[in-house]
Amino acid sequence: MQALRARRQGAAGGKEANPQLVALEAENARLRELLVEQAGEGATKTGYLCKYRGHAVSSLWAPTWELRYVILKGTVLTYFRSERDVQFPPRGRIDLSGGVIELEGLKKRRHWTWHVVDPQGVSLIRLSTEVQAEYNSWIEALERAGCTVKSLEEASQETPTHSQQTGASPSASQLSDSDASYRGKPRRDAGQEVDSGGPPTSTPPPQLLRQPSTNQGYTSDQSGAFWFTTPVCNPHRPPFPSPSDIGRQPSRPLQRQRSRGGAARHRETMKASFPVHAAPRASLLSAERISLADQSGVVTLISIILVAVNFRMILENMLKYGLRFNPVTFMRKAFTPSGNVPMLLCWPLLGLFALAALAIERFAVRLLAMEQQAMAASRKREVGYHEMKRAAARRASATEHLIFLLNLFNTSAALLVPCFIMLHTKAELLPGFALTMAVCILWLKLVSYAHVNWDYRVARRRGEVRPGERGGSDPPPEGVDELLRYPENISLGNLAYFLAAPTLCYQPVYPRSKRFRARWMAKKLVQLSASLGLMLFVTEQYIQPTIDNSLRPMREMDWLRMLERMLKLSIPTLYWWLAMFYTLFDLWLNIVGEVLRFGDREFYKEWWNATTVGEYWRLWNQPVHKWMLRHVYFPCLRAGLPKFWAGLMVFFISAVFHEVLVGVPLHMLRLWAFWGLMLQVPLMILSEGLKARFKSDRVGNVVFWVSFCFVGQPLAMMLYYHDWRQGYTHPLAGLPTDALAAAIRSRAL
Repeated sequence: MQALRARRQGAAGGKEANPQLVALEAENARLRELLVEQAGEGATKTGYLCKYRGHAVSSLWAPTWELRYVILKGTVLTYFRSERDVQFPPRGRIDLSGGVIELEGLKKRRHWTWHVVDPQGVSLIRLSTEVQAEYNSWIEALERAGCTVKSLEEASQETPTHSQQTGASPSASQLSDSDASYRGKPRRDAGQEVDSGGPPTSTPPPQLLRQPSTNQGYTSDQSGAFWFTTPVCNPHRPPFPSPSDIGRQPSRPLQRQRSRGGAARHRETMKASFPVHAAPRASLLSAERISLADQSGVVTLISIILVAVNFRMILENMLKYGLRFNPVTFMRKAFTPSGNVPMLLCWPLLGLFALAALAIERFAVRLLAMEQQAMAASRKREVGYHEMKRAAARRASATEHLIFLLNLFNTSAALLVPCFIMLHTKAELLPGFALTMAVCILWLKLVSYAHVNWDYRVARRRGEVRPGERGGSDPPPEGVDELLRYPENISLGNLAYFLAAPTLCYQPVYPRSKRFRARWMAKKLVQLSASLGLMLFVTEQYIQPTIDNSLRPMREMDWLRMLERMLKLSIPTLYWWLAMFYTLFDLWLNIVGEVLRFGDREFYKEWWNATTVGEYWRLWNQPVHKWMLRHVYFPCLRAGLPKFWAGLMVFFISAVFHEVLVGVPLHMLRLWAFWGLMLQVPLMILSEGLKARFKSDRVGNVVFWVSFCFVGQPLAMMLYYHDWRQGYTHPLAGLPTDALAAAIRSRAL
């Protein structure tokens, strides 16, 4: 709360210096409130409720109840993610005309739950709330909207009551009509049963009618019968009828009664003439009901099938190849020093390139100070305004051209020198891949560092303050006491934190977490070890023999066998890729962020739900995506390029780095990774067209999964491995496919 209060105070202090921003934000807040009022205008009831997701695949491991903002207007119920989202289309719209409310009462001693179905029994929505008063209020509102209320037992059994079968008048235990059944639904504790199908019993004791109990909404008499005692919310409907009304209540008994001996009586059986077909109903698998029916059982079946199929694949692999996985041998081959001294010297060389970038920026700060001194001297000499501006522009242009050339030389050397050393010395695969990855990351960070500081210098010359600087309108990020102002950020500590932080985009300060969690860190380290072991096991046990067996069909150009090998390789490849994603983005980057107390941990978004290939690339690798937007896409737009060509430039740069990540460690240039990335552009257009043509998000999601995981990656692995075995077996004789797979997988990074 103190941090939030400090941020608000900081925001308020910044807004005082910018009245135009204050006015815009006030107008924005007014429009937002107006939209909320318009959305709720004429609504019978609004509020937050929990919505059930029973058929979602994520319900296997995630909560099935989601908080939604619900609006009931007439007979239409709509729900949104939150109250702020009413300006957007609702996430769901349900027509309640003729609907039936099945009252489920209190669930898990906490949630008051009800289920809305249509007249044919098709599930429409299931809602709950933790407040009983809200539960009662919503049921009354739904009744006024035209819904019929039934208890859960009435909806599920639909059996005749004892009084209807025998002609006897219902007793006081049968006083649970559709209105009273949801007001104070009894809690189902151990040893206390509540049922709606029991036989009639005696009238409840008079003291229970006069003094409602507060013990969880029910009590009992000496006979063992339980009685409804919670006061009702509607004053026009008392919780119990008067004695004169007994015998005229048409509803079902509320509780099951027990005999004096303690044994429960048997329910009355269904008569032979009882109608079992009361309304027209569609088949469960028909188009009207399949999208609304609960499919959790199908998800369970699919999970069992996947487990069985993969277990059979494991048994087949073990019987055919035995246990190939040996982590000790792999670690010895991967991390034993090979004697390649020039490649080992590349690591301290990367640090020298980073220090050179800091020296260049400090030199730029001195040149900027000299420009300001020259400007002040021009004012003292009373030089003309236009002449002074032209002189300042010439000095600024000369400064920036010089700094640009220095940064270009430094970043190019940081990228090319290590790659040349690895290619010239025929470096081993895994050490070469690790160095290539570090070189590419350093290049991206140095470019961001130079670009951001250039923008700060431009702002200083114009007398402006950029967002995120001290003196601007933005408050400090959470966990940061004070913002920095250029050139205060040009320091060794600031650059070192940026180089170690799990981000590619430079800024003077970052959001910081409140504390270091040692127990959380230990848990993540254990998971990281297990995930790395899984990746090595899949590589040596499944990917390596499958690729080895694909060489002969590729030499003989046997297309059917090649297709069979590619499909067989797709499953372990997919598992490896998913394990890599979890290891890198959810474990490693979080571990680094925890060590540095780096606050912004959104390293990926819901890419698995991508409806097009383009949406996948926007959701997948957030550090690279943000770098591309900030330093490539939007600068191209400001330079006048159309959006298509700006996007094409983004994919071109990404394709070049994918080819570098694969080609340099393998010591060959085949451009398979390059063209694989460039082909994503027409594939994006195709997936967008299919989504618009079929008006379905699932079509685009299928295109993404098939093209990326079941065709693209297995095919690229087979092509690179074939070319590598043809001409580059000498430097990698001790490390065949297990390390090769790691390098080729880098195309996903």
